[in-house]
Amino acid sequence: MIICSCNILSDKQLREAAEEMRADPNGKVPTPGAVFRHLGCRPRCGGCFPSVIDIIHEKVSQEATDQDRPARVKRSEGR
Repeated sequence: MIICSCNILSDKQLREAAEEMRADPNGKVPTPGAVFRHLGCRPRCGGCFPSVIDIIHEKVSQEATDQDRPARVKRSEGR
């Protein structure tokens, strides 16, 4: 889905750029501006920033939630 209509950036592109930035040991914090620069463009109107912020930080939030959740124990089929 297109998130930034000024630069024609999809949620997938933004998510992947943020993940690449987090994976780089010398990388910067994936702020909206940094993610745009990583993708070779710059923000124009800024109307997409609330969505961009949600997208680039959803992976981090999901990982934190997964770490807080206890592991499920699989029950054996015979019981």
